[in-house]
Amino acid sequence: MVCFGLLMVYSASYIFAEERTGDGYTYIKKQLFYAFLGGLALIFSSRIPHQKWYQWSKLLLFLVIGILILVMIPGVGLKSGGAQRWISLAGIRFQPAEIAKLVGVMFVARQLVRHQKELHDFRKGIIAPVAMLLPMMALLLMQPDFGSTVLLAGTTFILMFVAGVRALYLFGGLFGGLGAAALLIVTSPYRMARVMTFIDPWRDPAGKGFQVIQSMLGLSNGSLMGQGLGNGKEKLFFLPEAHNDFIFAVIGEELGFVGVAAVIAAYIFFIYRGLKISWNALQLRQDRFGFYMGSGISLILGLQAFINMAVVMGLLPTKGLTLPFISYGGSALTLNLFAIGILYSISKSNRGHFYESE
Repeated sequence: MVCFGLLMVYSASYIFAEERTGDGYTYIKKQLFYAFLGGLALIFSSRIPHQKWYQWSKLLLFLVIGILILVMIPGVGLKSGGAQRWISLAGIRFQPAEIAKLVGVMFVARQLVRHQKELHDFRKGIIAPVAMLLPMMALLLMQPDFGSTVLLAGTTFILMFVAGVRALYLFGGLFGGLGAAALLIVTSPYRMARVMTFIDPWRDPAGKGFQVIQSMLGLSNGSLMGQGLGNGKEKLFFLPEAHNDFIFAVIGEELGFVGVAAVIAAYIFFIYRGLKISWNALQLRQDRFGFYMGSGISLILGLQAFINMAVVMGLLPTKGLTLPFISYGGSALTLNLFAIGILYSISKSNRGHFYESE
């Protein structure tokens, strides 16, 4: 999937990069570097016993909260496209939200293991797993990064449901969360504009609805077999973010329904393999932490992929989430591959009970 992503980033970005920087290879060279860095990250994380993340997750959560606070400081955090989501370190720009999603999953997995026998209790079953996530989610919303917040909240809900938290508490929290999300949308002009554009993109075809309309045109142009690799037209300054958030539209135009179906099948297979690794950790090794963390990694990446594809097809409002392993983006690709290394570590781990006895 990473190699396919490199091919599509090159196809989607060459003309745009040549116009903007004078070098058509600018974005693909950067993506190749981050793919190499992500490969090293995968190897590194796969060699760390995954039980270590149980011990480190609380400290990592505090570190991530600290980094997210730094993002909000003018002159430290970088602003782009109306959002302040990046930090530059030693000339390398990265997005802390990508770290926050992975660390959030680790921490929820830790809390569910620690309170496994007390999940029927409201304080220990609901408050304990999520209380320390709330400051991190609040900081993500301040950037603003509504998409990452919803993704982390949704994955947390699924993990708590699987863990056996009482349905009364869980669905009460769900309705409360949906109410908060609705309030955030109604009170935010740009979020409300996205929802109205989702309902009817043709009400402002040259403005708010332009990106979604061009995306659907690209998918329509692809038909069954596509226009051919490199022959897409929407990437020629019609479709904004063609190599990033909307690369799935380029895939649809150039490779057609066959290419789209193959990408969807690849993500379904990825989720299946990730959940199978997690299930084996529980069934064969009684490893609850490996089960929760592996399931969380599989779900958060899989859900992000399907949300991205749904946005491109006009089935959801625009969220600003990339297509994992395929879209252009250094911090996302590196952290995603790091997470895959953790999944591999879970798959080859030995029996471990030390954290359940705490």
